[in-house]
Amino acid sequence: MTKKIIKLLPVILLCVINLYAQKNQSNTVAKAPKIFMFPDITVHDTVIYEQYRVQVEPIIKQFEGKYLIRSGGMAFYTNPTRKVIPVEGGWNPDRLIIVQWNSMEQLQKFATSAEYIAITGLRANSATTKSIIVKEYLN
Repeated sequence: MTKKIIKLLPVILLCVINLYAQKNQSNTVAKAPKIFMFPDITVHDTVIYEQYRVQVEPIIKQFEGKYLIRSGGMAFYTNPTRKVIPVEGGWNPDRLIIVQWNSMEQLQKFATSAEYIAITGLRANSATTKSIIVKEYLN
């Protein structure tokens, strides 16, 4: 039995060293916080806004943005689970969206791109938008 333990000792030691190295490596690699954009949109013209909505989605993807939430009381949503449900404080947005970006630079490239600028008039002519940008909280 002692011989078996002695033979396994190098394997156990290598496993412990490997686990320790992995733990230290994950602690030294800093995770960059994601960037989240929260537009609160009140739509006045659903026909024009629908044109914007359809055109902006591939542009967001092109600049590596990702929709996390797209909900609201839009006429084209027949599913009641897509509605915004107010809880407290009187905030009841018509349409709420959360878009995730891996960096502020990605978001800026999207916002200043010729493709996006070309369609911003559709949104401006069909909706009122308030928005905020926040960084992911990393602890």
